[in-house]
Amino acid sequence: MKPDIQIYDYYSLHGSVNSKSYIENFFIFDDINSFTQDFHFNTIINYPIRLGMVVGIICRKGYMKIRIGLEYFVIAEDMVLIILPEQIFQLAEISPDFQLGCIILEKDFFDIQNDFKMALDLQNFFFRQPCVALLKKEMKEVMTIFNLIKEKIEENTNLFLKEIVQTYIRILFYNVCSTLLKSKEKGIKTRKEEIFEEFVSLLSLHFHKEQKIGWYADKFSLTPKYLSKLIYEVSGKHAGEWIKDYVILEAKALLTSSSLTVQQISEKLGFSNQSHFGSYFKRYTGVSPRKYKYTRKE
Repeated sequence: MKPDIQIYDYYSLHGSVNSKSYIENFFIFDDINSFTQDFHFNTIINYPIRLGMVVGIICRKGYMKIRIGLEYFVIAEDMVLIILPEQIFQLAEISPDFQLGCIILEKDFFDIQNDFKMALDLQNFFFRQPCVALLKKEMKEVMTIFNLIKEKIEENTNLFLKEIVQTYIRILFYNVCSTLLKSKEKGIKTRKEEIFEEFVSLLSLHFHKEQKIGWYADKFSLTPKYLSKLIYEVSGKHAGEWIKDYVILEAKALLTSSSLTVQQISEKLGFSNQSHFGSYFKRYTGVSPRKYKYTRKE
């Protein structure tokens, strides 16, 4: 049976997450047991979900395996994981000794848009590589800031609580990004790897409307055949497979987790008509969009 996709925002999370949330659009917690119990662990371990918020997970001990989009990642001790808004993810495995620090917040909780290029670069980087490994010294500083935020939230006595937390979050964010950018500078990528990363970045932004390999090939001044060959050499999948996987994953999310009709979803994904969308979806899933939508609600 294909998995459903659950969508959560601040209001659906509020009351489910065991966090003293005195600030709208912000959660912080470090107890995985109460979180998974309150948040219906079977939902997040067995099914893909989507949050319209940024999720930051600090691994203090043990490990966690997680699927984000089409790829699996493992975070272990002294690592940080960033999940961007609207990304589809599913927990695959958590070690018995897993300990975490977790922050969930709206993407505009604090603003780095004054440096638009940096914001875009970081978003693209986290999309491709959501895990950041920290040195012991860096991890200690991150946890110090995390605990300060948690203490301030629990005290709830400061008239400028939100502004203080925003400042701490900014410090935490730039600490992690400093580590990330330093490691990025050390890595030497081949031109093929650079093109692949740019292709995935373009695909994540435009797959709703652009599903022909030729459109992406034109962006690199390459032939569709050569681009597909290059993508296959780097990733093991041809460009057409990447496009199909993105479209089908998004279609499933919309079919199971929105009030949109099949016709509206067809239009949203850039298909010329509902019939074309239906044939495309059935070719790769074995069922029609309508059947997929309503059998998941039973």
